[in-house]
Amino acid sequence: MKTLIPIVLLASFSGLLAEEGKDFFSVSGSLGSFTKAGVNRSKINTEKGIYPTDSFSTLFGEVNTKYNFLTFIDSDYINRLSLGLGLSAGTLTWDSTRNDGKTWTGNGLTSGSGLNNNYVGGWGGYFADRAYYYQDNRNFMVQNAYLDLGTKYFDFKGGRYESTMDYFSGYTQGFEANIHFKYGIKANNEAKIWWFSSYGRAFAYSEWFLDFYAPKSTLKDNGKRENYGIHAGGIDINYGEFAEFGSYKDGENLLVRPFVYFYPGLYEAPGLKIDYQKYFGNGYGVGFTLQGFGLHVRDKFTTAYDINNKRYDEKIDRWSGNINAILKAYLFEYNLRLGYYHNIGSANSHFGTYGNPLGFDFWTASVYDIGASISDVINRNAKTIYLSGGGDYNLEYGKFAWEILGRVTRSPRSDEESIALSLSHLFSNNIKLGLKLEWFRDTTKVGYNPGATLPSSNAIISKRTDDRSHAFITFDYFF
Repeated sequence: MKTLIPIVLLASFSGLLAEEGKDFFSVSGSLGSFTKAGVNRSKINTEKGIYPTDSFSTLFGEVNTKYNFLTFIDSDYINRLSLGLGLSAGTLTWDSTRNDGKTWTGNGLTSGSGLNNNYVGGWGGYFADRAYYYQDNRNFMVQNAYLDLGTKYFDFKGGRYESTMDYFSGYTQGFEANIHFKYGIKANNEAKIWWFSSYGRAFAYSEWFLDFYAPKSTLKDNGKRENYGIHAGGIDINYGEFAEFGSYKDGENLLVRPFVYFYPGLYEAPGLKIDYQKYFGNGYGVGFTLQGFGLHVRDKFTTAYDINNKRYDEKIDRWSGNINAILKAYLFEYNLRLGYYHNIGSANSHFGTYGNPLGFDFWTASVYDIGASISDVINRNAKTIYLSGGGDYNLEYGKFAWEILGRVTRSPRSDEESIALSLSHLFSNNIKLGLKLEWFRDTTKVGYNPGATLPSSNAIISKRTDDRSHAFITFDYFF
């Protein structure tokens, strides 16, 4: 209730301003539904490592308000000053895992495992250190509560807001700041020194809805947990300029970004991103992204220090690295991508999974496996190559888009192959419909188990192949 009071007061005040024709207050939001329908409906057999592919449906809604204080300020120095407040709600309407014939110890249910609240509603505490009991589900959230300041030379944003960081997706609870300045004569020539700190992460979407939690935490000698935060700093150097010729672009832009991420006492991850885009003014364009990082995990958290230290059913190395390379081509309304993602050692053990720089969804396997459907794309010594092509068209009744993506992953734990077709149409009345059909084959190797994180899931003695094919069906209305 205390959260609603300032929203109501500000909304009332902004209504008066709106009557005077001022743009102080704006409101937006959405209503949506997401469905995952898994093809594999096998009965669970923990000894043989047999698990079905999960299915579930959701309902989701959000309302976001924004308060623009530049309505009252006339400044050549400040170009952005606003507050954002937003509420959201999400719930499961169908959960196949609650009737899969298996009850996992400690989940608080009398029948069915009820694992799909790993996607929507699950609450394992702020430190994410306990099971997602259904009775503890959180279905409401304040996902936006931030101050956003932009000036000629520096920017600041703090509170709860949606992250735009390469390696931190979803909503963050923290702050970011930068100092930036122009150089040279081209419009995009800019240097930016930036910092990012986060003390919580959340999801407020129709597919994922999880209240703020600490992705990493520290267990102190007295048995209490602390969150020292995930931090990052870096420099962005942009060079280039784009010009518009009708619906086409002309020009080029180069981004060079050295950076370092770290959680105090756990890991450090220095890295580099290079992104180049070139357009020829005639509907054609090319581009590439090359980025990667090295990961150093402190000794006490490695497998060599303690054999029980594992992540995603694999060993944790002290030193590891990651390479992510993407080639892109643009031909009028069509696009083509060729990507390669390679973990050298356990580079995604403590970093790189709570942000997705790949350009495709790798949370598409099974909720019974090493995470909430996370793929072995992120696992130790995994190599992934993928090719995608698609297009988008402005039609009489809205915008239609399609994409086909094929992927092959090879890792010591499993081999994966998938082909996915994605279709979407945004109608002129702000209704969007989406459909993804994915064929997905997952072969788990000897010594591992497709239900690695669940009780009684012992290592299999012969490799097995599971069908993880599924469909995604989405409905959204934006206002």
